[in-house]
Amino acid sequence: NLFVLRLEAPEISRLVNAGQFVNVLPRSSGSDPLLRRPFSVYNLSDDWIEIIIQIHGKGTLELSYVSPGEICDVVGPLGMPWDINSNDYTTAILVVGGVGVASMPLLTKQLQVQNKPFETYYGARSAELFADEYLHNVHYATDDGSKGSSGNVVALLREHLSQLLYEAPKLFVCGPTRMMQAASAIAKEFAIPCEVSLETEMACGVGICQGCPVQTTPEEMTNTGKKFHLVCTHGPSFDHKQIVF
Repeated sequence: NLFVLRLEAPEISRLVNAGQFVNVLPRSSGSDPLLRRPFSVYNLSDDWIEIIIQIHGKGTLELSYVSPGEICDVVGPLGMPWDINSNDYTTAILVVGGVGVASMPLLTKQLQVQNKPFETYYGARSAELFADEYLHNVHYATDDGSKGSSGNVVALLREHLSQLLYEAPKLFVCGPTRMMQAASAIAKEFAIPCEVSLETEMACGVGICQGCPVQTTPEEMTNTGKKFHLVCTHGPSFDHKQIVF
């Protein structure tokens, strides 16, 4: 149920940064499905971008049947990228769960360009669910023990952070909500910076419909006066201390 869709989109490929997404209309005619689907840009090469699709409904099923030569209606790049230029870390720690891998290959490339040390922690239910073609320095964890460490990827990360293996780490996290919550708790425990990339349903993708709010923390509300941020425009990448997720 995992597919990679490769799109010739030179305007998007020139502008996109790791963590940003595109909004894709999963039909070429008619009105069903009505809404676009958001996908992180998975990889890029020259004028081409790639997105990774997991089938879990009518829209993603439709996109899995797209044939070579078809024209897709795509808007992007959208959203805020990962903040890799901050001076609050030395080592980037990429923490991935399931199809949360979508923005990580491009993040890996950009960290390599900047000569930033990085490690990747990737968890899934079983080995056949990994999409790791463009990843490097990977520590695996599977629920069934079929690849890497047996168990939770966040538990593996905590073990390694406890051993002080990395200089001034920062977490970049994307995956199921409970996994991101656990990673955020570890970041607070070890007093290290952490960004999370939220996955949510959207409609317009540009902040007009107000359809993808996420509640801000009391501290963030005091700082900004905003009770909610929009995932499409303020995110999808957030400092974990800014939002309630």
